[in-house]
Formats: sequence, structure tokens, C-alpha cells
Amino acid sequence: MWKVRLFESKYGYFTPDGREYVIVDPRTPRPWVNVISNGDYSMIASHTGSGYSWRGNAGQNRITRSYQDLIKDDWGKYYYIRDRESGRFWSAGWKPVMAQYSLYEVVHGMGYTVYRHRVEDIYSEMKVFVSAKAPVELAEITLKNEGATTRRLDITSYFEWVLGNFPDEHREFHKLFIVPAFRDRAIYVRKYLGQFPDGKGRWNNTDWNQIAFHGASEPVKSYTCDKESFTGMYGSQERPAALLEDELPGKCDRFGDPCAALQVEMVLAPGQSKGVVFTTGTAIIGEEDPEELLKSHTSLEASRRLFSEVKEMWDGLLEAEKVETPDPALNIMTNYWSKYQAISGRLWGKSGYYQVSAGYGFRDQLQDSQIFLVADPDLMRKQILLHAQHQFREGDVFHWWFTIGGGGPRTGCSDDLLWLPFIASQYVRETLDYGILDEEMSFADGGSATLYEHCRLAIEKSFKRFSPRGLPLIGEHDWNDGMNAVGSDWKGESVWLAQFMYLLLGRFLPLSTKREDGAFADRCRDVMQSLKDAVNEYAWDGEWFIRATKDDGGKIGSKQNEEGKIFLNAQTWAVISDITDSERKAVAMDSAGRILLKDFGALLLYPAFTKPAPDIGYITRYAPGLRENGGVYTHAATWAVWAFALMKDATSAYKAYSGICPPNRSADIDRYMAEPYVTCGNSDGPVSPMYGKGGWSWYTGSAQWLHRVAVNWILGIRVDNGFIEIDPVIPPHWKGFKYTRKFKETVYEIEVRNPENLSHSVATVTVDGKGGDPKVPIVNDGKTHKVVAILGKK
Repeated sequence: MWKVRLFESKYGYFTPDGREYVIVDPRTPRPWVNVISNGDYSMIASHTGSGYSWRGNAGQNRITRSYQDLIKDDWGKYYYIRDRESGRFWSAGWKPVMAQYSLYEVVHGMGYTVYRHRVEDIYSEMKVFVSAKAPVELAEITLKNEGATTRRLDITSYFEWVLGNFPDEHREFHKLFIVPAFRDRAIYVRKYLGQFPDGKGRWNNTDWNQIAFHGASEPVKSYTCDKESFTGMYGSQERPAALLEDELPGKCDRFGDPCAALQVEMVLAPGQSKGVVFTTGTAIIGEEDPEELLKSHTSLEASRRLFSEVKEMWDGLLEAEKVETPDPALNIMTNYWSKYQAISGRLWGKSGYYQVSAGYGFRDQLQDSQIFLVADPDLMRKQILLHAQHQFREGDVFHWWFTIGGGGPRTGCSDDLLWLPFIASQYVRETLDYGILDEEMSFADGGSATLYEHCRLAIEKSFKRFSPRGLPLIGEHDWNDGMNAVGSDWKGESVWLAQFMYLLLGRFLPLSTKREDGAFADRCRDVMQSLKDAVNEYAWDGEWFIRATKDDGGKIGSKQNEEGKIFLNAQTWAVISDITDSERKAVAMDSAGRILLKDFGALLLYPAFTKPAPDIGYITRYAPGLRENGGVYTHAATWAVWAFALMKDATSAYKAYSGICPPNRSADIDRYMAEPYVTCGNSDGPVSPMYGKGGWSWYTGSAQWLHRVAVNWILGIRVDNGFIEIDPVIPPHWKGFKYTRKFKETVYEIEVRNPENLSHSVATVTVDGKGGDPKVPIVNDGKTHKVVAILGKK
């Protein structure tokens, strides 16, 4: 279809602008999916036509049934196309029938997926998406008769309901409470079993608070609400019994296994096309009208209007910033896919194929929310304030919390609480919205305080968790959840946390000073000095910094260890935090580059643990080379880019970035296996027999950080207290790049030129043709400003 195919492999390619990924072979090494969300209602569409839907979160309010199986990928909302004369049938997606085809093509885009399929001269195109403003998903299916004779066809939908939380081990119990009904062109379903207790604390005594529905835009010829009547006993989705009969049986009562299946007819003359829209969604009882949602969404006219709204919504979130560099992989990920993944997958959908989330992680989505700084800062503001409400009066927080009904584990993790002041200070630094600090926010256990006080409480709580040597205690774990046995007695120390806290305090100090909170500011300065002294005295191991100490005082990440001798974060954050001198930074990052930096990014540690260590944690229980245990953990690998760039080591920074930038893996796609258009949570390390295999894609915090390190530290475009700082660290063969960003109604078009093939050092800057400084003031005058920065020797 496209003459220019970017990063083409045998399975697919990017379109020329990078906004779409086209899959041409359904037999990809793993399911390649799209997480589509409007922030309330979400769905996953796999390249085979499988996937599932949910509202609010995928753990507590699953709408359609699914089960984690990346090998089979055989749960979904399926649409069968049948020739009524021959009886032959196939599916609009490759699954579940997997028919022989003359064309199969899937396009994943921003907020939609399109399936193009041709079987027996019938071309079908199915576009699936979620309304931008309503809890409704649409499947618009168009059939075209490309043969020479008239064809009598029908289209049949089919899927299973969940309706609430999804305990498959109790499905035989839960299905007893599902109540379907068919009216006109739609199936409506209630569930007389909610997941929360009633007013007297009695479980299993409430209704599910929504009504689910599934409708069609064309007259329904037949239907069924019963799985057995559709697949047949011992039958399958690949060859359902109901499609061997003329019509669906019309069974719709409370006495079967609930499903939804609607059948519509089409007659197509040669060359003729016709379309039909199927909708699925939910309506909150007493707040939303399911019949009105069906009426306003279930037509071809509505589908096309609503799809335009989806495209407009994503354009608004993605087009506020654009990069143009000599690296098309960086362009694709930075302009579109990293932002889309962070917003649709992490912040809104909160789910993927590898992991299902029932809520927000306190530190996780706080970090993810930084993606809104270039799209819609108000959305980051809301995320920060939401997290503040999940802090306790003592300053600690929920490690994560359910987004429906609330509640979650009160954390013993030592870094969770500190991400609130870290992200809040970053937000203020980039937006100058000091007013957010005065917002009065409630605590999880009652009472309220300003956001500034919430942040200060978190820091003060951490001040109480120090060892006698002046290092912070690691507690149940720090950033690395897998180190969950290191300090459970609250004696073990975290070197990474000391570095992180040092940077945090330095960034929070200006806020305390501005608010004339002098005593606290002085306390922060004292702790910073204490942290610096302690890290440099106790954590330096000769060629790198150790990672932690255990409750018994033993070192982790030291030459003394047989396994896990060196950890990435302790080296990168020594540089990021600026907690040590230039000589130690250079030695530590040289060790990281020499030992940890590989072709597919920087390993989290080396060498991998080969046997479980009960005094370290479950990180040692992964197979060697998997995830954190000697693999590339992408979240941390992005921080390596940041650190190398700070060291002005362009070669290592670019290698660290390129190794984890997904399109670059298209050349060895059967090794990589994961989607080449979104970041994966990890790649296997060198000791794995599947070295380089990507896994845990979509639901990973690495998407936002991949975007951030590309813009802030490779391109060197940073927003800082009302200025745009230009400080690139680029490959010397780049002749330059362009960066465009919109601030409210004002646009800055930045061009960086590199005539002398340098890696860094801005020699001159002009703003609208006049001489300027590498820190360009941001003005909101509604104009377009042209900035030119030239690298050169000063």
C-alpha cells in the first residue's frame, strides 16, 4: 500500500509519517496489540482480532472475558462473515477461524485499529475504536463484493461477558447472577452481584452498578445470549455450532453461560459495498441511559463522526511537539508512540496483555504523568493532586490503590512517598504553576493540608528512616520491588535512594525558600550534605558505587559479591544527582559502560543471580537474564541515557538509547518478538538463551522516560523556570535537528545546526534573528518564534 515503508520486517512496517504500524502477517512472534482508551472506557485489540474491554480498570470492571495466554491469543470479541449459500465462514480478524486469505493486513493507529481481510472475493474492513467522550466502543465493518456474482452474506458477533471483577476460578458462581435481555437491535445485560458490601457490610448483597449492552446498526436477523447454544457442547470458536445452522437460536435467559451474539444480513451485488456498526459499552445505572448511548453511537453516520473526534483528540495530545532528526526511530517514538503508549496504555487504560492493573501505582503513574507536560499540563496537575489524596497524615502512602472503591497496601517501600515532591517540583519547574502548592488536598486517613505540606510530610517521614551512618533505610524495598528482602527489618540501607533523595532535596529547596519555610530549607541542606558525605564515604567500592546493604550489613553490588557485583542505578544516579565528584562519576560510568552497556541497552546488574537469595528478594528468583536479574530493565535503561548525556558521552548515550528504541529492533524482529512500536518492560540479558527478547510491553513506565530522555538529554531541549534550555548531546555525524513545541498559543521552532560535526557545546543562539542565550525565555504572545542554535567551539 505504501511505497515508503519504515523499519520494514517480514511482519510489518511503519507508514511514512510513523503514526501507524501496518502488520502484514498474523503469525507474529507474540500478539502485537493496541491499547485503546478514552480515560474511562478501554479495550485491547490484538493484531489477530482478539482482545478484551473494561471500564475504569481491567481488574475490577472487566466487561468482556479474557484470560492471559500470549501463545494462543484466543479470547476476544469476534465477528464472523458467512456466505449463506455455500455455508463457508471466516472472521473479520484472523482469529478465531484463521481462514486462508488472499489479503490480511492490520493497522494499529492512535486510538484505533483497522483489519483488512479478503477471503473468497469478499473484502472486509473492520475499524475498532473507543468513543472519545462516552463509554462505548465501535466496530465498523464494511464488506465489498469483489467477485462477479451476487453474494448473500451475514455477519455474526460473538463474545463472553464478565461484568465486574474477573475471578475465573469462580465463574460458575458469578454467571448465575447475569441477566440478559434482547430488545430491538441490542442485547442488554445486568448483573445482580456487585463486588462491594452493602450498607450493613454484607457481601454479595448488591447489584453491579452498570448495564452492559451490545447493539447493531442493521436489523438483527437472529441472536443468542448463551455460549453453549453458540459454540455447541465441546465445540469451539473456530467452528461454532450455531454457524452450521441457518439462524442463531434466540436463547436469552439466566440459565446458561452468558455471551452476546448478534447476526445481521447483507446482499451484495458485484462491486457493491455495505457497512454495519456494532457497539459495546456500559451505562452507570441512574447516571447514564444505555438506550440513548446505543442510539447516538450505533449508526454509520455516528461512527464516522465519532472517529473524527477520536483523531482530533489524539492530534491535540500528540501534535503540540514535533522532532525532526536524522534518526527516524527517535522521531517515530518521540512524536507519537511513546506519548500514545504512556497516555493510552499506562495512565488511561492501565493494562496490557502481559499485566492487568486494577489501579494506580503511587510512584508509577506520577512518573508517567510527566508526558502531559508537552501535551496538556492540566492533566499532570490533576494526576499529582489525585496522588496526594492517597497519602496518610504521617507522610507515607499507598503503594498502589484500587481506582474503584479505593484501598490498597500501605507502603513499606522507601521511595514511593518521595515521588510526590519530586514530580510536583518538576511540574512547578516546567509550568511555573506555584498555585498548585496551595491546593488543599485530603489525606487517606482524614484531614487535609496543602500540596506543599503533603510534599514536606513525605520528605520529613523519610528523614526518620536513616541508618546511624547517615544513609536512608531501604525498608521493604526501594525502586526495585524485587529487592524485597534486603531491609525488611529496617536496618538495610539504599545507596540509590540516597542519590535520589539528594537530587529531590536540591529541587525542592527553591520551593521551600520561595514559601519562606526557612527552617525546613535549612534542614534539607543539612541532610543533603549528610547524604553526600555518607555516600562518598560508605558506598564507593573502588570502581563503582555499591547498590545497598542488607539488614546484616552485607553489601549488594560490590566486588565482594560473587553475583550482582555492579548495579546500574547506583552509577547512573551518582551522576544524575550530582552527589559525587567528577572523578568518581567518570570512573563509575566507565564501569557501567564497560560492564553493563550492551547492544540492546544497559543491563540492570551483572552478573545475574543464578540461585535464590532469601536475604535479597525475588529479583534473585528470576531465571538468569530475565527482567531485573541481569536483563535490560527498560525503565532503568532510560536513566542510563540521561547519565551518559550528563557526562557528555554522546557515543554511549546514543548507544544506550538506540538499543532500547523499539523500531531499531525490526532488523532482528524474531529475536525481539515484542511490538516494534511501543516500549517493552524488559529485554533478556546476554546469559539468557533468548538474549534480546522483549517482554511486558505496553504496561511499562519506560514509555514516558524514553520520550523524556530523547528530548531532554539527547536533543537537550529542557524547560526550566520560564526558559528553554538548549544543550544537545548528539552523535557527531548529525548535521542538526529541528524541534517544535507549542506553549499555550505560542510556538517555538528550534533548529540546531552542527557544521563542525561536534557532539555538544552550543556556541551561538539567535531568537527571531537576534543574538540570544542558550537559555531562551518563554513568552506567551501568541506568535511563532524561530530559534537557531549552532554547535561550535567556544
